[in-house]
Amino acid sequence: MEFDELRTHVGNELKRRFWEHRAMPSLSQGRVRMDGWLKVELTGILAEMGEAEPAFKLPKGRAAVRAGDWLVEVASLPTDFAFANTKAGPGSLADDVKDLRKLIKRLRKGRGRHRAAVFFAVYPFGDLHEKDWAAHRARIDKALGGVLMEDRFSFQSGVTGRLYAGLVQANVKAAPQIIKAAPQSVTMLKPILVDKKPADRPRRAPGTPAPILEKENITLPSV
Repeated sequence: MEFDELRTHVGNELKRRFWEHRAMPSLSQGRVRMDGWLKVELTGILAEMGEAEPAFKLPKGRAAVRAGDWLVEVASLPTDFAFANTKAGPGSLADDVKDLRKLIKRLRKGRGRHRAAVFFAVYPFGDLHEKDWAAHRARIDKALGGVLMEDRFSFQSGVTGRLYAGLVQANVKAAPQIIKAAPQSVTMLKPILVDKKPADRPRRAPGTPAPILEKENITLPSV
C-alpha cells in the first residue's frame, strides 16, 4: 500500500466519522482533544484494509498502529483561533504542536523497516486562520521531512477544521551551517616619509635612490 492510498482511505473515513458521530458537535464546540477516540477509530479503519496491530511499541512508552508495513499515529490539535459558538480551549496550540513533533520523532526512531505516517486534525480552523497557522505548520513540516497533505472537514456543529496526513521520512537533513571565514592578513606598503608641503619637501639629489617602503600587516574584518 502506497502513501496516497493510505491517506485517501484513512482521511475519508475520519472525515465521515467527524461528521456522523453524535459526540462530535459538543467536543468540537468545546475544543476538546480526542486522541483516544481517534486512535480507536484509526485502528478500526486500518483493520478494514487488512490486519492491524494497535499496540506496536515506540520509544518512551508510546504505541502506534501497525498495518502491513506501515506504522500510523493520530493526534488532535484544538486551536485557540477565534470561532463562533465555541468555548475557550483549555490547552495551548503551541504545546500541542510540540507534542506532535515529539511523536513524529518517536515514529522515526521506532519505525525500523516500517514506513511511518501521522494523521492529525486541527480545529476550529477557518479560512481566516491561515496566517495564524503558518508558523506551526512550518515546524511540523520540518519535523516530518516528507510530504504533508491537507484536507478540509466539518462537524455538524458548524465548526470547521483541517485534516493533515504526513509522511515521516527516515532521515531529516540538517539546515546548512554558515561558516564565517577566518580573518585574512593582507600586506600593504606604507612609505616611511611623511608627506609634506611642496616648499618644505627636501629634494632628492641626482643619483640618490628612491625612499624605501616598509611592509605593514592589516587584518581585515571577517565577512
